[in-house]
Amino acid sequence: MLQEFSLQYPEIQFAGILTRDNISSAKAFYESFKITYPTFIDDALLIGFKDSLIPNAIPTTLIIDKNNKVAVRISGEITVAGLRDLLDKVLAEK
Repeated sequence: MLQEFSLQYPEIQFAGILTRDNISSAKAFYESFKITYPTFIDDALLIGFKDSLIPNAIPTTLIIDKNNKVAVRISGEITVAGLRDLLDKVLAEK
């Protein structure tokens, strides 16, 4: 889903942060699904999100606005329509 969105919304920078995968399984997943957005595999990166993430809420989707603030935080799965609506709302903010 995120790969499709990264192509449909080129003005948005998408990134993945993997917290439970090793490098070889992550690489296989990304090659299989032809993922082109950057992905980070390092639990240490989550330190920057420590106040934004619920510890066991995987997956978590964060939408960071143009002011580098967390505009949306979704813990758990999100639908394609739901993510599209949220992205459009954040993009429309002035």
